Amino acid sequence: MKLAKIFASMILILGLVYFLTQNAGENSKVYVNLLFQEFENASVSMIILSALTIGILCGYVSAVFSVLSAKSEVRSLQNKNRKLSDELNDLRNVAIDEGIYDTEGGEY
Repeated sequence: MKLAKIFASMILILGLVYFLTQNAGENSKVYVNLLFQEFENASVSMIILSALTIGILCGYVSAVFSVLSAKSEVRSLQNKNRKLSDELNDLRNVAIDEGIYDTEGGEY
């Protein structure tokens, strides 16, 4: 639930930044050459907004995978702990064979 709140707040912040960057002037155009595409007149504010969005989404996805893997590890360790506790209780409750203490003379 905490990650959902963080994700919603990031979307809100990105929306606010988008509306704030709409006020940028026409003089803020640059040339951007990506490996797969070129942009002649890209707005600086949109480049910053895109980079921020991609960074936030990558961080969010990595955090989700980290939390999910930690939860699965905790679950597996709890199962292992439960199995070991059951085995220990079974070993504690094993009936003692009284015949092992019997000797020929009746002494213990």
